Amino acid sequence: MLSYIQKNNNRSKLKDILPVKMPLGLCIEPTNLCNFKCVQCPVSLDEFESVVGKRMNMKMELFKKIMADIKAMGRLNNLNLYGDGEPFLNKNILEMVRIAKRDDIAGAITITTNASLITEDTALEILDSKLDYLRVSVYSVLQERFAGITQTKLDNELIFRNIKYLSAKKKETKREKPFVYVKMLNAYSGENDLFISNYKNIADEVNIESPMNWNGYKGIDLISKIDPLRKTDETTLQGYYGKVSCSGKKRVCTTPFLTLNVKSNGDVVICIVDWNRGTIVGNIGRESLKDIWFGERLRKFREMHIRNRRAENPSCRNCRFLYGNPDNMDDLTEEQFQTILNCKP
Repeated sequence: MLSYIQKNNNRSKLKDILPVKMPLGLCIEPTNLCNFKCVQCPVSLDEFESVVGKRMNMKMELFKKIMADIKAMGRLNNLNLYGDGEPFLNKNILEMVRIAKRDDIAGAITITTNASLITEDTALEILDSKLDYLRVSVYSVLQERFAGITQTKLDNELIFRNIKYLSAKKKETKREKPFVYVKMLNAYSGENDLFISNYKNIADEVNIESPMNWNGYKGIDLISKIDPLRKTDETTLQGYYGKVSCSGKKRVCTTPFLTLNVKSNGDVVICIVDWNRGTIVGNIGRESLKDIWFGERLRKFREMHIRNRRAENPSCRNCRFLYGNPDNMDDLTEEQFQTILNCKP
């Protein structure tokens, strides 16, 4: 979720803020390793490793370099520490949070996790790190369905116990952070109510979100793995945008004008759903964030979307993720588009 969108859903109009002189938000992937193999996630695909390359944790040297690059440009609204893997598999994840907080890198720092690795000790470290938001993905509150989705033998009650302990310690120590947001993908059944009933008293917010098909690379249908009857409407808003009006389908994807994603090896891609890395616009290990943001590769990518040519890119061709975000810049004038494309540091 982009950080200029306030919790009260009073949204800035894109024409009033574009072009931005640095990314509003940055998503950094601490690892592309995962202890789950969820059927609706690209990590479960047999070809995942052959497509993305080595499974790895981000090195701290690279993370610190990214932090320096951000500081050289200014301050992010959002820093999101997650990607294709489970963040807590990187033993340095909370040190990353502490560094970012120390250097005042962003207005808010978020980790998205499956919560299976949040032990009692880890929970206390999370509280001490001053992490702003913890987003927890609960794949099912029914053991058989949980096992089928995650392809693990883990007891799904462990997730509940971990979040309950964290929330209890947060209350006991009178901490305000992190804000704990627990979500489950729409089960299109009474399980939704059971999930809400289970978690509503131990989380700050619970929500049902819509399954998504990532970018639809090569026509791979991941939604059907979790929604076999295909009840999901991919043109509707994601769950956390539910109170915001939406104009439906759009021509221009707004993501490349607002945010970037850094993979664990330093590759910079446009979007969180670009798991196959078809939208690489640089590598932050070899280039600066500033040079990438104002670089020719990103400028050409933005122009491709403005000119309605996104089908030229294999990661954008079948993508419908852009419809799940209420931002829309289709109505900008040619003069406004040119101002955005020709923006300089």
